[in-house]
Amino acid sequence: MGSIRLTELREEVFMLTNNDREKTVLQKLQQILETAIDCGADSTELEIADGGLEVTYMSGNMGYGELISDHELIGRVICLIIDRAKLENKSRGVMIWTLSGRQYRITVKEYESFGESAFRLKLGEPT
Repeated sequence: MGSIRLTELREEVFMLTNNDREKTVLQKLQQILETAIDCGADSTELEIADGGLEVTYMSGNMGYGELISDHELIGRVICLIIDRAKLENKSRGVMIWTLSGRQYRITVKEYESFGESAFRLKLGEPT
């Protein structure tokens, strides 16, 4: 009986850890999208680079960038984008995301850059 309880506790801790990871991934994508809004970007590009994930906030011909170096987080953020935009079998999709209490329609395009998948997230007008 004691070993069953220990197994249950391990499963609860594992689930908590997974939930915490999922929460971290959601928070990271939320932060990326909020930064895009704050700096007036009309799109955001995410591209795998040597040091990690390059995130570039584009407004017209100008861009501002940052690098995410946590490789596990990078993979999970990319998977979240693919899942939310339903890109499993296509290169374009849409996801609805709430930022500052307003819903945004974000058009997501997956494309190839130097043999790697890259993503362009175009922010629509808030509703």
